[in-house]
Amino acid sequence: GTLPSMAGADRVLCYGRDRETHKQFKEDVKAAAKEMGHPDGVSLIVDVIHGDLFQDALVSCIKPLGKICLVGFVAGQKPIKPGLLLIKEATVVGSLWGRWARANPIEFRNNMNEILNFMAEGKIEPRADNM
Repeated sequence: GTLPSMAGADRVLCYGRDRETHKQFKEDVKAAAKEMGHPDGVSLIVDVIHGDLFQDALVSCIKPLGKICLVGFVAGQKPIKPGLLLIKEATVVGSLWGRWARANPIEFRNNMNEILNFMAEGKIEPRADNM
């Protein structure tokens, strides 16, 4: 199986940089959630981008009492309207990998080697929208 499925993910969906891909993402998420028996939305979102479309693309897809894990902000930090989280009763958890990596350099190096091996073996295919 794929790495995300081995880790327990039912689906992995990516949202893009523009309104059109954002709209398609929302439709894909809603269809996948419904197909899996969760018409109210998804229970967990892991976001490493936190870009302009974060709020519309992700908060609208989370089910009531769902969790959003912010792992990074490569597209910059954007304000989050707490009212939307309140309506969804969603929990947002932040995690900075850099602090952990500095505190655990050997484990970090092992993780990076594992990720690079996954790429070399074709188990993951990183997506780059812009370079």
